[in-house]
Amino acid sequence: MILPTIFLLASAPAVPPARNTVAPEIGVPFACGRVFPVSQGHDTGSHLQNDTYAWDFRMPVGTPVVAAEDGQVRLARGDSTQGACDPKMAQHANYVVVAHSGGVETQYLHFSAVVVKPGEQVRKGQLLGYSGNTGWSCGPHLHFKVARAVGSGWNNPSVPALISGYGDPVRDTLIAAPACGKNQDMPVMAANDPRGNAPLAPASDVMREGEQAAGGIPSGARSILDKVSRTASESARQREQTPEARASDGAGGSR
Repeated sequence: MILPTIFLLASAPAVPPARNTVAPEIGVPFACGRVFPVSQGHDTGSHLQNDTYAWDFRMPVGTPVVAAEDGQVRLARGDSTQGACDPKMAQHANYVVVAHSGGVETQYLHFSAVVVKPGEQVRKGQLLGYSGNTGWSCGPHLHFKVARAVGSGWNNPSVPALISGYGDPVRDTLIAAPACGKNQDMPVMAANDPRGNAPLAPASDVMREGEQAAGGIPSGARSILDKVSRTASESARQREQTPEARASDGAGGSR
């Protein structure tokens, strides 16, 4: 009986050490009542290394981007007007990084304007800024990820996460933010940013019904958007749609 027992134990699969594998669940990172598609998912295109578990959402410039969960703004930049479909442009991205409990943070990239500052406490659904096309971006979109807060920079390594109501959505999944309450002071799309007329990437894709909303601008954001708008028209004229953008994997850029 001893030899069969030894053989049985030797053939049993090794049991990995126990660890916490629960993926954090976070809210939709754009304003209530909006619907946008996932244009790039995980471990594909430009979503590699630190961005492996990121999502891209294709949306027009000027769409309100909101905090996915309560937290504190750790980093924020909104002074760039430069962007192109080139990895070398990554350093020119406007971004917001929000720290949350549990050692994780959320990162939001490619803003045209940012309305928060480092150190501010934000609530889930609170306006962070307006989507754009800055940095390494082949077309207007929001790059979003949950990351481990292991470094002081803005591009910490992403971790698997779930979006409330959608799990881990793949490319072309339509994501709808919760409906707006009757009395909610919701952020609305910035209608005075001329880059909102910039073509989406890839150019052959058609925006689906319900993906764009229009309206006024929340108080406090107008002066920032006015500053961005003064240089936007010139930047749009100089930016050309590159072959790389047309051949992109539906990403609209990344990082």
